[in-house]
Amino acid sequence: MKTIPPYIHLIATFGLILISTPSFSESPAEFFSNNDDNYQNVLVEKVLSVDTILIQGEKRIRLIGLKAPASFKPKQIIDRDQNGFVIEEKVEPTTPIEEQSYQFVRQLLEGKKVRLEFDAERVDTDHKTLAYVFLVKDDLFVNAEIIRQGFANLQISPPNTKHEKELRAAYKEASQEQRGLQSK
Repeated sequence: MKTIPPYIHLIATFGLILISTPSFSESPAEFFSNNDDNYQNVLVEKVLSVDTILIQGEKRIRLIGLKAPASFKPKQIIDRDQNGFVIEEKVEPTTPIEEQSYQFVRQLLEGKKVRLEFDAERVDTDHKTLAYVFLVKDDLFVNAEIIRQGFANLQISPPNTKHEKELRAAYKEASQEQRGLQSK
């Protein structure tokens, strides 16, 4: 009877650990990589909420530094004209702020190319990737713009403080101008 060398047991144990490890949407090498070149020019496929978007590759991104108003559920039935084009609903002053916020972010981001920038923590407790979002076209800092227009509140969560000054300035402007959620 042959004996199995001890290193074979070690290899088999390591293999079992790898097989039983939960998988993420990206490989461990990609997840832990500091190379952010893959996020310099990505398409926003859908706006899921004021603070969460879906980018190409079905990856959810949560915007750092803002707290969205109560979630708004967009209607599932899409109205179309006689030529099949989507009829955009007009935002009226009587439209709830949650819907106004969602529509603003949707018009700002959906179908647009963005650049993502990361901070100290890249993933939240819901396994969404955390990022600062910039429009590729004009380098608009989206996180700050949403706050500046009054469509979200400020929420700084250390250690993600890279753009804290810009976000605080946007919140201060919205408060002074009494925009959206900051109106009295």
